[in-house]
Formats: sequence, C-alpha cells, structure tokens
Amino acid sequence: MEYVVKIGGSILTDKEVEKKLSGNFEEILSRLENQRKGVVVHGAGSFGHPQAERHGLKNGSYKGALEVHKAVSELNTYVLEELTENGLKPVPIHTSSIAFRDPETQLHLENLGQIIEEGFTPVLHGDMVLHKEKGASIISGDEIVAKIEKKYQTGKAGFCTSEKGVFNSEGEVIDEINSIEEFPDFGVEGKDVTGGMRGKVKEILEEGIQARIFGKDKLEEFLKGEKPGTLVNP
Repeated sequence: MEYVVKIGGSILTDKEVEKKLSGNFEEILSRLENQRKGVVVHGAGSFGHPQAERHGLKNGSYKGALEVHKAVSELNTYVLEELTENGLKPVPIHTSSIAFRDPETQLHLENLGQIIEEGFTPVLHGDMVLHKEKGASIISGDEIVAKIEKKYQTGKAGFCTSEKGVFNSEGEVIDEINSIEEFPDFGVEGKDVTGGMRGKVKEILEEGIQARIFGKDKLEEFLKGEKPGTLVNP
C-alpha cells in the first residue's frame, strides 16, 4: 500500500444542497488517474451530514441509520464510477459492515493489502456505525484514514480538503502542528457532524500518525511525494 487519502465531502458535493455533486467532482477524482496502489476514502458531504443531523446520529440514535447509509452509498457509487473512468479498479467497502463501537471504534481492515495486491483499489467512506447501547452513530472518513495509516504505515496519509491547510490567525497556512493545543479554534461553516478541521487534526494526533492536510488543487503533488499544506505530526 503506497498511500491512503481522504477526498473531503465538501469538495465532492455541494454542501448547501442535499445530495448534489459539486461542479469539481469529476476534475478532482481525475487526479487519482492510475493511482492503483493505495486506499481512497471519501467523505459524505451533502449525502450524509444533513441526514445524520436530522436524526441526531452524532451522539447516537436508533433512527436514521438506514437513511444515512443509503445516501452515502449513493455518493459512493458515483465515486466508484468516476474512478473506473480514470483507470482504477475500485472496490466498495461499506464502512458500516466492518465497524462497531463499544465505545471505542473497532474497524476490521485486515484485507485491504490483499485487495491492492490483486490490482484493485479499496474505496471506503464516512458512514453510520452500530454503537453499543446507542443504536448507531457516525464514523468519519477522517477516523477511517487515521486507523488505516496506523495499521499499514504507508508514510503517505493525506486529507484533500476545501482549504489549503490549517490556517493561523493571519490567514496563512501553518506548516506543522504537533498538538491539539496549537490548533487555532476558528468556527466551522456548513453542516458537518464530524468535527470539521479540528476533528481532522484531533483524529490524526490521537492515532499517533503523521498526515498532511492540503487543498483540492494539491492532490497530484501529494501523490507524487511532495509536501503541500499542513503536516500534522504528533
């Protein structure tokens, strides 16, 4: 496995309109052309966040789990079709089928390496997850990437987002963050039930991995081994 990268729901979808793809959807995924030896994770955007918010899945709910899963699975199908157009052989792995919370997240990732060895690209996504004594809650793409990187140690974990990285108070991209105390706590726009940028940084630090957060225009540079955006390095 050469990389694990999350493509944010905020750039794949129009987060202001429920279940609508963004105008950049095809262009962004085209940057993964022929990048077969890695794992792709995508966020839910407007194919999951509004539905989860309606039913209170952030804190656990016995309602709405199927609605969330159906919506994000619809987005997943669009992603798979586009990746196929760009020379990959994507295999959907619905996260709800390999995850459980009790209350820590258990995520069964044992077969990802074998899937890649067979020439396929595993594609996971933010999803609902069964949660002991709470019904269902949300597992973010951020958490999925962090756990995959911790298990497989690719040395190339990345988060492709709508922002160029993590900004300081002057609006400049921070080169490196080493602890959550260094995170500049700005507000998060739009409906995001997974914690936004701060949640991303928190997941990386808690798993004890290194990962880069960068803008949608830097995906190709990241895959080539360049160092765009902000390095989160506990």
